[in-house]
Amino acid sequence: MVTDARHTARNAGWLVVQRGVHVATAAAFGLLVPRLMGPESFGRYALLTSVSMWFAMLSGLGAVSLMTRVVPQFAAAGDTSGIRKLMTNLLALRASTGVLTGLAYFAIIAALAGDLDRVAAGLIAAAVFCRAVGNICFSLFLGLNRAARWGLGDLARKVLTLGGVVVGYPIAGLRGACAGFLAANIVVLIAGVIGARPYIRWSAIDFRREYLGPFLKIGTSFAAGNLLLALAQRSGETIVRLASDDYAQVGFFGVAYSAYLTGAYVLWQGSVAFAPLLVTLQHRDDAAAVSLWLGRLLKWMMVGAALVALATALVADDVVPRLLGAAFMPAATSFRPLAASIFMLAIGCVGRLGALVADRPWLSAGAAGAELAICVGAGLLLSPRFGSTGMACAILLGTAAYAAVITWRTRDVVGYSPRAAIHAAALVAPCLLLAFFRGGPLWNVALLGVAAAGYLALLHWRGVITVGELRALREVARGSRQSAADEEELSSLPA
Repeated sequence: MVTDARHTARNAGWLVVQRGVHVATAAAFGLLVPRLMGPESFGRYALLTSVSMWFAMLSGLGAVSLMTRVVPQFAAAGDTSGIRKLMTNLLALRASTGVLTGLAYFAIIAALAGDLDRVAAGLIAAAVFCRAVGNICFSLFLGLNRAARWGLGDLARKVLTLGGVVVGYPIAGLRGACAGFLAANIVVLIAGVIGARPYIRWSAIDFRREYLGPFLKIGTSFAAGNLLLALAQRSGETIVRLASDDYAQVGFFGVAYSAYLTGAYVLWQGSVAFAPLLVTLQHRDDAAAVSLWLGRLLKWMMVGAALVALATALVADDVVPRLLGAAFMPAATSFRPLAASIFMLAIGCVGRLGALVADRPWLSAGAAGAELAICVGAGLLLSPRFGSTGMACAILLGTAAYAAVITWRTRDVVGYSPRAAIHAAALVAPCLLLAFFRGGPLWNVALLGVAAAGYLALLHWRGVITVGELRALREVARGSRQSAADEEELSSLPA
């Protein structure tokens, strides 16, 4: 068990490094692209790409959830042929659904926003197909407990999209930016297929209902919740466009929400990296260990959310106009409710992971339905008056609803203690009071340093984070200890 935990922690560590590069790339994208395009053009690009995520998720058939549930069981049994058969059939099936969803995307865009460039929409539709097929290849690596390799797909897509958009837009405007987006997805598709090639055997194709039925039942059950989440999380640009008919407001929201989604991806991918380990623990009926890991993950997510809240309160008003230009200054007010929603998002991620580990897809689907209803309802009420900021507040309300529902519904399935996480979130409150002493940009950066250092010191002083915990986690990541004493030390870490 120590070996499994150590391998998972090592992959999660590399995934954290990748997420650091991902955040840096997202920051570069936010610095360069909105300024390059301007609010209105960026709003059009943000609308096209955000809607595409609905359809990429729709064609996925819950691949990530399916792979993390099924592949570890095949791997534990040494059934490599079973993995190959499953991978080959899912790849063929996803290629078919990718074509259909790409066409559906184009039709919806034409109906939803007829003033958008049809060529640009067609390029994004092709990217929907590439993303759908490429993602199934990288999902396989997650099921094989190779989370670091899985994360490379999303990271490569982000980096290549940045390059493609920055090069393409000056050459051909919106069409050039969308062509760069498509090129990035083509490269990731090719890399994914090459990486998964040892597990692809076309002779293993078996579309019989008796074989595919049970797997599709698992996948589509999780896909329903994932699709509802995608609709909730990627409807903001569409709602702002329908409510305000102003692409500049779409651009303001898109800038703020892109930063928020970067944090959301870091939280979820960091969480799901532990899914193979937790599935194995659940399979061994070790509920105590599952609960311990979930509580620990939530605590560290809360620490991250608190640091984001500090940065937003103290320096967001200084950073936005300097990075994006004065034209994007209205976007600064949208960051505050989105930063607050990171706390709710952390709770939701742990609940969603628990539903995945316990094989209860309908729990996540119900919570996602509540989030979608509140996001759409509150967004349509608030966006006409408050624009981008109103939609950001709607996201906060929707995320809070998801966190509440998923926590309540999973409490008896994968219970865990939230005490340390609540403590970590509460300790940031006194540090946030430094926002009343804001001044010039350099002063505010210094305040942020003092606030962050003070917060971390409070965590240590109150015993939320201990030196022993950090040392033991480091040893797990390094894999330097081999005895059963490691397992005892790891299990004794505070949740």
